[in-house]
Amino acid sequence: MKVNYDFSGRVVLVAGAGSGIGLAMTRACLEAGATVLASDIRVQALTELHHPRCEVAQLDITDSAAVNAYVQAQHSRLGRIDAAVLASGIQQRISVEAMSDADWQRHMDVNLIGIFYLVRALFPVMKQQRYGAMVVFTSGLATQGWPGATAYGASKAGLIALVKSAAMELKDHGVRINAVSPGITNTPLFTDSASPQEVAMYQNSLGVSEPQEVAPMLMHLISDGAATISGNVLERRMIPKKQ
Repeated sequence: MKVNYDFSGRVVLVAGAGSGIGLAMTRACLEAGATVLASDIRVQALTELHHPRCEVAQLDITDSAAVNAYVQAQHSRLGRIDAAVLASGIQQRISVEAMSDADWQRHMDVNLIGIFYLVRALFPVMKQQRYGAMVVFTSGLATQGWPGATAYGASKAGLIALVKSAAMELKDHGVRINAVSPGITNTPLFTDSASPQEVAMYQNSLGVSEPQEVAPMLMHLISDGAATISGNVLERRMIPKKQ
């Protein structure tokens, strides 16, 4: 069986679209016919797509005013934002004792506060149109922990609370929000932070997914097929390799 999505005439906002899962979702939504508002602080990979329905913007999500202005301008121009995939994030492995105030704050600013700014800016847009779906990204490290992942895990745990409460505020307006834990994925967020030994461990046990393997789950969550799914934390569990 094969699943096809038709996003013709729809507008999907993808933050953190310049690499990894965000870039994979940008491509998937374009293939499904959507206009994609693709933003990132680094946009080179997006400009290389050369797609007429991919509208690229450089955006620092830690800048509240910039986020508000961007969302309001796009909604004013296009009249709708049907879905948002909020994939922006950073991860640095730093032990508690070695972590500076700036290290901790940077993780909170990008992974939690910046995502909050985007969610907050999208609230009035989607409530007004009485339709919309948002997806944010948590992590297994939010609950299981890992050496050096204190700041990253704490920021991702905060997103779970954000989603749970935001979903309750949105439920009477036809708008949905969910969090996805995508599993170990071959993205810069993982490969630039994990040690070679950790990467090899996952490759030899659970395996490491490619970003495009995560996209089908996300496409479903922002589609009409998931109209009753909101306030959930969905974990993409991988089947361990046979030894």
